[in-house]
Amino acid sequence: SYSLPSALFAAIEKTYEVTAFTLSSIEKMIIGAISPKNLSGPITIAQVANATVENGLESFIGFIALLSISLGVINLLPIPVLDGGHLLYYFIEIIVGRPVPEKVQMWGLQLGMVMIVSIMLLAFYNDLTRL
Repeated sequence: SYSLPSALFAAIEKTYEVTAFTLSSIEKMIIGAISPKNLSGPITIAQVANATVENGLESFIGFIALLSISLGVINLLPIPVLDGGHLLYYFIEIIVGRPVPEKVQMWGLQLGMVMIVSIMLLAFYNDLTRL
């Protein structure tokens, strides 16, 4: 029921809303306003995907879009192992005028891996406790 220009505007607006919600949720989880028990992993994602399929194609596509935007936002966080971490290193290189030392990058990679694996394990643990 949208014209092409209004559909594009609505899509941009919805993407902004989901991005803001994702960032707000991450912030609230870090400061303790939201429990880490709300973090979901692959089991919950599969369950929700199944539920949205049962509600129809539009619901399922909306869920996939929400998931894609959220994962894109997370990927751009300044955690060294993610794309956002690489962008952070490039930004530092622009400011300092030389690349971040390889030793620092390796330390950051290890720290980033620990962070990501810890978050993944927590999400998977939360999924298992919900079963």
